[in-house]
Amino acid sequence: MDLSPEALIEEVRKIRGRKSTLSVAQVKRLRDEHGSSVVPLQENLRELERLERRVSDLVNEAFGLTPDEIALMWQTAPPRMPIAAPGERGASAPCFS
Repeated sequence: MDLSPEALIEEVRKIRGRKSTLSVAQVKRLRDEHGSSVVPLQENLRELERLERRVSDLVNEAFGLTPDEIALMWQTAPPRMPIAAPGERGASAPCFS
């Protein structure tokens, strides 16, 4: 998930409603917090996805799977996989809920 600073501010505005607007200082604080909290989390998630894909590739290699066998495996995979199928970047991001 790529949450931009603008999207974060808009979500906070939605939650607060019309009666409780954000001041300029609060908007600045949200932008700063986005840079110090959300951006590092997004980078960590991208690294996690890269490592998950690497582990998947190593397992496929260890079992000696052919490209056709790997394609069949992804076609029959359960709907909730920790990574997206090759060529479907971001379709199934890691979920930790």
